[in-house]
Amino acid sequence: MKRGTFISVEGIDGAGKSTHVEFIRDYIKEHGKEVIITREPGGTVLGEKIRELLLTSEHMHHNTELLLYFASRQELIRQVIVPNLDAGVWVIADRFVDASIAYQGGGRALGIEKIKQVYALLEPHLTTDMTFLFDVPLELALDRLSRGRELDRIELESREFFERVQSSYHQLAKEEPERIKTVMTNQPVKYTRDLLTKYLDDLLKRSS
Repeated sequence: MKRGTFISVEGIDGAGKSTHVEFIRDYIKEHGKEVIITREPGGTVLGEKIRELLLTSEHMHHNTELLLYFASRQELIRQVIVPNLDAGVWVIADRFVDASIAYQGGGRALGIEKIKQVYALLEPHLTTDMTFLFDVPLELALDRLSRGRELDRIELESREFFERVQSSYHQLAKEEPERIKTVMTNQPVKYTRDLLTKYLDDLLKRSS
């Protein structure tokens, strides 16, 4: 059986990535592929408990935060991502390792080398086939966050924190342009969807 395709979606909080995840899933489904969406942190029984700790605990050492994210990720890989990919299912991960590089490596200033050291412990060691980096001017992202719902611990971080996160994402996209595709979400929805369709068609062609 042909292995499924592994996609992740990334971006700073407020970039609007969640708006487009369902479009990606539906487009893949329309082309005859079985597809699931996972989320980080979470996606498993243990992962959801870790998610609650990560998003609500008031005081947490940066290293503890990093390790909890990877603990949740390890469970997700073994229990959900790998079994589905092996069964030929496409997997869309709402955040994956790039998020730790950006948020803990950049935002928390732990550095990329520390993230890579922890990443190396994951079994199996997975890389996405394609990552969509949803990007937006920081001011717009922060404005979106300030509206409406109650914010979690990460979303309440400072502007400087999100500047570092966004800068880390931009650096990743610069280093891996074949894997990471930047999609601006301050454009008309049709523009964004047309760009996503172009990239998804390429993935579908590769998988046929």
